[in-house]
Amino acid sequence: MADDGIILGIDLGTTFSAMGYVDRHGKPCVLPNAEGHPTTPSVVHFYDREACVVGEEAVKMVVVDASNVVRFVKRYMGEPDFSLEFFGKSYTPQELSAIILRKLKDDATEALGFDVNEAVITVPAYFNAAQRAATADAGALAGFNVLSIINEPTAAAISYGLERLGTDRNIMVIDLGGGTFDVTVMDIRGASLRTVASDGNAELGGKDWDDRLLNYVADTFQKQFGLDPRDDPQPYQELYERCLHAKISLSTKPRAVIPVNYRGHRAVVPVTREEFEGLTRDLLLQCEDTCNIVLEKARMRWVDIDDFILAGGSTRMPMVQAMLRRLSGKDAASGVNPDECVALGAALAAVFRHRPEHPALQAYRTANAGRKASADVEISDPDSYTPVQGGGPESPPPSNVVGLPGVRITDVATHPLGIVVLDANLKERIVNLIPEMTPLPCDRRGRFAYAYDNMTAVRVEVTEGHGEARDEVTVIGEVVLDNLPPRPRGTPIEVVYRYTVNQILEVDVTDVESRHTRRARINLRGSIDERQKKEARERIARASIT
Repeated sequence: MADDGIILGIDLGTTFSAMGYVDRHGKPCVLPNAEGHPTTPSVVHFYDREACVVGEEAVKMVVVDASNVVRFVKRYMGEPDFSLEFFGKSYTPQELSAIILRKLKDDATEALGFDVNEAVITVPAYFNAAQRAATADAGALAGFNVLSIINEPTAAAISYGLERLGTDRNIMVIDLGGGTFDVTVMDIRGASLRTVASDGNAELGGKDWDDRLLNYVADTFQKQFGLDPRDDPQPYQELYERCLHAKISLSTKPRAVIPVNYRGHRAVVPVTREEFEGLTRDLLLQCEDTCNIVLEKARMRWVDIDDFILAGGSTRMPMVQAMLRRLSGKDAASGVNPDECVALGAALAAVFRHRPEHPALQAYRTANAGRKASADVEISDPDSYTPVQGGGPESPPPSNVVGLPGVRITDVATHPLGIVVLDANLKERIVNLIPEMTPLPCDRRGRFAYAYDNMTAVRVEVTEGHGEARDEVTVIGEVVLDNLPPRPRGTPIEVVYRYTVNQILEVDVTDVESRHTRRARINLRGSIDERQKKEARERIARASIT
């Protein structure tokens, strides 16, 4: 494979980001940043109008220059009206994320010795269309050709499951990052990895545990001195950092102490692990509820799950591992680095989906040309799916396998895609053409009709989300079929949705009598037009990012 054929797998995280690639022998490798670390804090510090620093150095400025530091930007992805201003310039979440990605791109180029221009970027499984669009735009603004967007739990399962090909296993991925929480059940059957069910919360993550601890300490200080360190930005950031370190310490120690200095008053607030777990019990219950919801969607029980994978740094908290042990009676899989597995899985997915000519894949095919292939089961109808009860017979790949085996990855639509229609009483309602958990790619069609007499045009509105009314879902695009002869009410219309693995939706609207068709691509990955993208890309390219 030529140097420029490498594709980065990027885990763009709320608190930390990581990147990886697959070498010519098929080994997924984490690429360290310029500072030599496997992960980079997703923190940006602006120190001039067109100059900023990303990573550890930016973290150091959180307390010193809090007003010019941005963190947790992932939580604002997909919000069109959100922006932050630094030195007179306004930045969208896409642009701020692009700055982080530019840092990763530059570091990868330095580490490998050549430009790396293509990437597969991960997102939480429950990110909606706008959030996925913003992530893909951020990659483009950073100078990447974003080949695809892949769900974080899917990537983690790929990283873990590669050595278990040839077995029948059900895997649950519990991904608790800094700002988001996802649970996904996947199965391995032969050389296929398939998403069975997924759910999550894009507004639940390790930061919520941090905030609970911070509020407890601040409230304790306020009761003692009548002053609240949360009222001033700099003391607030200083206290946040101390609470963050205390939370990490409580994962390995039974007790931590948190010093507070504010307006000439000093206090030391002790916190035990038990107290911390009590403060955050409801957050853990939200995680537990989501796990049970996913099992219900998958039509499985806890006993049906063979392996549990913990991804995201927040899964290091003992309470998360204890919850899993209590519910399943099992420990999480060992040997999985929660900070790196998503990036490694994204790198592998990049090869499987976009580099069929990779030398490791070719070596495997050559070495196993005469070997009978493992049986693969393709499930096209999710309603006919029956889980493997307690795991099937294991027949691991032979130890003399050379290269990287080809793997089929089947992801699903994590949000339903529908259409706004009028019922017999001309009241709006939503009809879902692509239900949640539909395997991708897929085609779905529906037969509808003109709602009024003498219509010469019809507008089809594409929706995303659960609900029966317009205000319960999000309209993400529309297709207009016009220049028609007047049609009486009831004349049939056919609507076809084609949804690709890259989460691009093609919509065909056809007037059945004339066969006149209008096709539109609802690009769920593109939220800004080409002119805006060009301007923002040039702006980020000019910036001094270190």
